[in-house]
Amino acid sequence: MRRKLIIIGVIVICGALAAPASAGETGWRLRVFGAWMDPNLDETIPAGNHEEIRVTASSDFGFGASLEYQFTERLGLELGAFSASPEVELSADIPGYGHLSLTDSMSTRVITLDFDVHLTPNSPSIDFYLGAGVANMGFGSLHYIDPDGDPLDLGTGNELTWTLKASLDIAFGDSKWGGTGGIRFIDADLEVWNEDDIPGLTATFGFDTITATIGVAYNF
Repeated sequence: MRRKLIIIGVIVICGALAAPASAGETGWRLRVFGAWMDPNLDETIPAGNHEEIRVTASSDFGFGASLEYQFTERLGLELGAFSASPEVELSADIPGYGHLSLTDSMSTRVITLDFDVHLTPNSPSIDFYLGAGVANMGFGSLHYIDPDGDPLDLGTGNELTWTLKASLDIAFGDSKWGGTGGIRFIDADLEVWNEDDIPGLTATFGFDTITATIGVAYNF
């Protein structure tokens, strides 16, 4: 919760400090970008016999694109998608094995629909804008192999949730090209279940995600 409030506060403060004056023009804008996805997953679940399993996720770099139609100097609607594959680690201290750690990459695909508010419509080169909308997160299944060679297959559910972002476009001179970058917060949960119906491995984890992007934009 504290991390979530900090991100929301940063976005609100940026909006308050922005002069009501960025590069604003109506029309279409295509953005292609690299995306650094950082999920906030670090939880512990009971596993029987007074044992616990720690579940954590690492950051990963992926790619994405978006298309915005700016129908006034200040307002636009943007459809985007990006993906990455953060590693999800299961770790525990198991009698007879010591510390056990299993990892697998989880394909994570995000589709977003944002209502954008452009805050600097009079600037010829800078476009600072805030966005709020919905995000659909699709998670791939997880496959682990324990020290005895037995498989552990975990299914995952999709998540439809809300998202906030703060972004900046910078024009390359008088051309239609420019640079783009931003930061996005997604409030999400990750539902996981054991595909072999083994008790103790069905749970829902907080999966709030911060994504930083950088790339190029083209106006047309």
